[in-house]
Amino acid sequence: MKLAPLNTVQNAHDDSVWTAAWVPATEASAPLLLTGSLDETVRLWNPEGPQKVQTNTGHQLGVVSIAAHPSGRIAASSSIDSYIRVFDVATNNTIATLEAPPSEVWQVQFNPQGTTLAAAGGGSASVKLWDTAEWKLVASLEAPRLEGSRPSDKSRNKKFALSVAWSPDGKQIACGAMDGTISIFDVVRAKFMHHLEGHSKPVRSLVYSPTSLDSRVLFSASDDGQVHMYDAERKTLITSLSGHSSWVLSVDITPDGLAIATGSSDKTVRLWDLKMRAATQILTSHEDQVWTVAFGPPLQTDVRSCLLASVSDDKSVAFYRYS
Repeated sequence: MKLAPLNTVQNAHDDSVWTAAWVPATEASAPLLLTGSLDETVRLWNPEGPQKVQTNTGHQLGVVSIAAHPSGRIAASSSIDSYIRVFDVATNNTIATLEAPPSEVWQVQFNPQGTTLAAAGGGSASVKLWDTAEWKLVASLEAPRLEGSRPSDKSRNKKFALSVAWSPDGKQIACGAMDGTISIFDVVRAKFMHHLEGHSKPVRSLVYSPTSLDSRVLFSASDDGQVHMYDAERKTLITSLSGHSSWVLSVDITPDGLAIATGSSDKTVRLWDLKMRAATQILTSHEDQVWTVAFGPPLQTDVRSCLLASVSDDKSVAFYRYS
């Protein structure tokens, strides 16, 4: 397995690019890439070329997270302006504006069924859930402190919720926090299940394995420089992957579940073979920290291959082919 660099779009945005998400193919369009930036815009890209399709506006401050609906027709973006904007991908028309008080929203993600949008609830140390039929808030899943920890003036800030990920069946949610803990929730019962421990610094990115055999496996990326592989149900740390020299800001997994990619503030993108449990490639397409890596769906021309996108503080978007 390898990543082959394809193209890097320099100055893809007017400021740092923090987030990216692939829009699934529709009858009218092949898979496209959405990117969000501190320049307050969301931009849509056709990887062929690559070519910018359109620039979406609507936020008053930087965009920190984007999620695409499984239908490929709508997407959601969250911003430092404390709003989540749900919009039509093709037209940029606003479908819904979801309010979240200051610092109350960070990463957003649709469940695999497309019926619910989850948002890491920032300073509320919770996961907010909205239904996608009427865009109403239906639940707020609160993460308790670890047993034995003592409340303090700083505890609220330390428990800031940063990242969120759905299990493949949509029945569980993982939430990563500023204090290094990961909370696992039962969505059906709207109940906290347990913590996953092991990180010593903020957990900025989470992803479950997409394969049915490994659907309990959860990967986490942290400012402590580690990537952890957990059995999320048995509360066990399977392995810890080391190699980045600084914060690991993002992790994503290939559609076949055989490899992960990570992006770091050490300016590199790394590809990890999960059987070897080691990095097999280090890519240096960016000149500043890499905020997000995102694998696209399998290619129609070769289902064993897919595209990877990475975005950075250097304002660029890079594309690679995984095979």
